[in-house]
Amino acid sequence: MYSSLHSGQQPCIRRERAPKPNSCTIDKRGPQQAHPAGATAAPFSFEHKSTRDSDQHAESLAQWDQTYDQLSPGPFAGEVVELWFKGIQIFRETTNRSVFQNGAPWQNCHIIGIPVAMSGPGLFCRQQVNMDSVFTFQSEQGFSLTTPEEFDVIGIAIPDTTLAELESEGCNIRQLIPDRPSLLVPNKNKLDELRACLTSVLDPQHFQQELLCYPQVQRSMHSAIIGHILETLEQAHPAPMPALSFKARSHLVNAAIDYAQSRPSDPPTVQELCSKLNISSRLLNYYFQEILGSSPHHYLCKLRLNGVRRELRAAAPQAAIRDIAAQWGFSHQPRFAAEYRALFGELPSATVKQRQAH
Repeated sequence: MYSSLHSGQQPCIRRERAPKPNSCTIDKRGPQQAHPAGATAAPFSFEHKSTRDSDQHAESLAQWDQTYDQLSPGPFAGEVVELWFKGIQIFRETTNRSVFQNGAPWQNCHIIGIPVAMSGPGLFCRQQVNMDSVFTFQSEQGFSLTTPEEFDVIGIAIPDTTLAELESEGCNIRQLIPDRPSLLVPNKNKLDELRACLTSVLDPQHFQQELLCYPQVQRSMHSAIIGHILETLEQAHPAPMPALSFKARSHLVNAAIDYAQSRPSDPPTVQELCSKLNISSRLLNYYFQEILGSSPHHYLCKLRLNGVRRELRAAAPQAAIRDIAAQWGFSHQPRFAAEYRALFGELPSATVKQRQAH
């Protein structure tokens, strides 16, 4: 069903059918050579969306169940470019605000994330993500990712059926993709080649839909992409594990966030978190500052403000802003409105008006 390319010592397909490993552009001559008139077009989908809200952004990615909480202040702006063909999903998303992402993709697939540009390090599975690394996880495991202020990333979701076919053809693909959420450091040249391949594929200005309709074009591009992925993974090694102390502090911070999120209608105070985790408020504040660059109070307040915004966008027309805010622990309305505006760049009433307009 799927063609593939493996650029190591043991090829996985016949070489005469594979494109050059560094070629990810659509060959304009292909359709003229091998697509007879009246032949059935190969299915695919391509979408380019602009977003103005972190929730809208999270919902823009097809078949993913995820939540994005905005962490840094200011109006949100993002873009999602998404391509589906031959069973794989390739997408590029850009965001201009720090975001805490968590959720899961569609079932029975493996995810590879490749940063394209970032204003600072991110945090994936208690490890720092930078431009020299890629991250991987399986759909059943889900993910959590804290992004920097400016973040541009490409993701590839590969179905298990494709991986099984590659393995049956002799590729050691299962050995190259870790069986748990992981951060990998590839060879820089191979990583740059993979980035260049994927950014050219997802360039909305030069995407030619009439060419991707041809099955042979899809086979060529599919093989090139898989080939670059294999070459990158073959020359990658696990990122150095963080010091035990950092890992333990990160675990404690995640435990505090999980506990707070389990009580949205009764948000715990910092003192309650300290009691629950058996830690002093001074240490909890230090850990939050080190891992997330924010105090526990401000970080958890931002998560609650995101919860209010999410409900305002989905609430019935007669729902009162003050009631929704109170359900998330905000009892002082003027202060709540000021904090909401500082984070999202608009008043709660503006969010409601946008919902009513749609």
